[in-house]
Amino acid sequence: MNATQTSFTPSSGGVYCPMTPAVPTDTCAVLQRLMALSEQAGKEVANGSPRTIVPRGVCSMLLRAMKIRDPGIILHGQRIGTIARGVSTLLGWEDAQRAELELAGLLHDLGKIGVPDNILRKPGKLSSEEYDFVSLYHHAAISLMQVLRIDTSLISMLTMLHHNFDGAGVEARGAGVSHELPLGPRILAVADAYDSLSSPKSYRRGMTHGEVMKILNEHSGSRYDGNVIKTLNRWHEADGDQLFGMGDPFGDPAQRMVISDAERDEVVVLTQILNILYQFHSLYDGFFIVDSNMEYCVWSDGMEELSGKGPGHTVGRSWQPCDVSLSPITQTARNDLSPREEILPQVMRNGRAQFASRVCDVDGNRQLSVDVYTMPILGDRAKVNGVVQLFRCKGGVRRQSREYVELKLAATRDALTGVANRGQLETQLRHLLDDYHNHEGARSLSVIFLDVDKFKNINDTYGHKAGDQVLVDLTRLLQHETYSGEIIARYGGEEFIVLCPDTDVKAAVRRAERLRDAIQKSSVGGVSGLNVTSSFGVSTAHLGDTVQTLMERADACLYQAKETGRNRTCWEDQDKLDKEEHEMIEEEVVEESVPLVSEERGRLVFTQDIRVSTSLELTAMKLNAFISTVEEIELTHQEQGFLQLRLGYLGFTRRWGSVPERQPVEMDIRFETTREAGTGADRGRTLRQVAVVMRPIGRIVNKAKFELRCSNIMVQLRSYLLGY
Repeated sequence: MNATQTSFTPSSGGVYCPMTPAVPTDTCAVLQRLMALSEQAGKEVANGSPRTIVPRGVCSMLLRAMKIRDPGIILHGQRIGTIARGVSTLLGWEDAQRAELELAGLLHDLGKIGVPDNILRKPGKLSSEEYDFVSLYHHAAISLMQVLRIDTSLISMLTMLHHNFDGAGVEARGAGVSHELPLGPRILAVADAYDSLSSPKSYRRGMTHGEVMKILNEHSGSRYDGNVIKTLNRWHEADGDQLFGMGDPFGDPAQRMVISDAERDEVVVLTQILNILYQFHSLYDGFFIVDSNMEYCVWSDGMEELSGKGPGHTVGRSWQPCDVSLSPITQTARNDLSPREEILPQVMRNGRAQFASRVCDVDGNRQLSVDVYTMPILGDRAKVNGVVQLFRCKGGVRRQSREYVELKLAATRDALTGVANRGQLETQLRHLLDDYHNHEGARSLSVIFLDVDKFKNINDTYGHKAGDQVLVDLTRLLQHETYSGEIIARYGGEEFIVLCPDTDVKAAVRRAERLRDAIQKSSVGGVSGLNVTSSFGVSTAHLGDTVQTLMERADACLYQAKETGRNRTCWEDQDKLDKEEHEMIEEEVVEESVPLVSEERGRLVFTQDIRVSTSLELTAMKLNAFISTVEEIELTHQEQGFLQLRLGYLGFTRRWGSVPERQPVEMDIRFETTREAGTGADRGRTLRQVAVVMRPIGRIVNKAKFELRCSNIMVQLRSYLLGY
């Protein structure tokens, strides 16, 4: 590797860090430019606000480069940012969170700077190989963002962008427990899909809003979050016209803007850097880069497989020998000899590349044989400005293509419903039980076992096609009604399992009752006159439990529910918990004021407050589910912390009718964070107050009828606030 001096041009207006491009094949020269960008970004961060998500100069450089590469990339990012901002506003996000989400939308296609035109402008759908190619450039862009000191939470959001809502992302590795996907990537994924489908391509027209929503809903609960899809639909009805001003321009897409030489060089340098990072991601299982101070600049996602550490634990801090546990394949040295110097400090000291075979101790129980290639980044006069360490497993690069991962996922999924099959269920439950025992039972774990009542009669009466549709619809409903990281699996036939991490038996019973009620009220199967119900059994983990013992107790509870009348929920220690039913309510509803009906200016007014202990984000999601699910609700106004709804409609006479749909009310909902004053364990407890005010619409003379109507609405709202 030649030591090539980095050539800097005179300062040019608008260019972040002026540099001339390197020879593309000179890896060291390209990485030297990477280190120069890292140094410049470090200075900007040091002199700027400590809360900066993306340094201003870095943001300008990246947006300028994307616009020069293809203006459509910027417009696509702006539309995604607009959609994400609107959806997150409805879900109650704070201003800072929305700003971060919008920036993530703008930068999510940064990797396309390095993708060649023959793929980027292909007049057809990408093949699996082309998709993998573009995906690796996305990972290269993530590494570049680490170098440019972009906030780790934004990088984490973009890292998980292509993961499925149900935990089965195409980037997933291993068979570990599927952790709940954060809300940010869920919003971005839906926004990205919506804009991609609605935007015209060279090989197809842009889809209408209705067509896009149909496709998104088909993948709701698996690829995408159904709650986010419903929220997007609400946002589009109110503010969707914002997207019209951000459409792709008409005319020749190949037309290029006029740019300066310095701006062109900037784009070329960024492209060269992305190309090198792409090669590292495609040819090696993991890699990291440290600067001259031995501080991490890049920590690839593959390093987590080799070390158990993510970029949040490494990027920005100094290298430590224990970060990656490496030992010689053959131990020939005597114990009394002093330990040899680690490879990386040697390369940093002498500036010579090294190649060695080592055993990588992943987690104390698993070891991998790896080739370790350590390469210096040489600058002026052979000065070492950093080091790259590349890891390749002996059995070949373990990076999995999309096609391979999807094939592997198919082996763990139920063919009819798409949820986890029995084998995958037992694997996931085994991991959850290991985690439960590692925490000595401090983290709760519950299992919900459900069975469709009299399913054989459905098959015999309506046919097996209708029976299959019942199972598919039931699965979709379960996915829509679970929001807290649950894992849904088909156990066999008409039996399903819902694994509930961090959920005690009382919360699991509430969840099961909500699911049972939703199934009973839904038109599962789509057959007129078919009323589907289900029986539920709930068990919770105890120390010493195995997969078999925990499942057997849940099955016994399910059997009890079926023997005592079906369409009900039974659980462990039911008699004891029945006596503590009031505690199940008090656990989440801290305080509920007495409903009050009064008169203001000759008009009846209903008021009631509910204070809950759930997070602000989850409270907003529950309110959104209430609005999206109850058919008669119309959202008339919204702003941060406030919703105005209309329920029902008036007839020709403008009087209240005899059915709820003809008894319209205007409903104001305000929700805010409060802190409870108290002593002891309750000192400083954070609560969410949901204040509800309802007024009748139209002429009404019966105060009791108005109070009954409002009370029934509050029962529905309360069931959503408690039902997750």
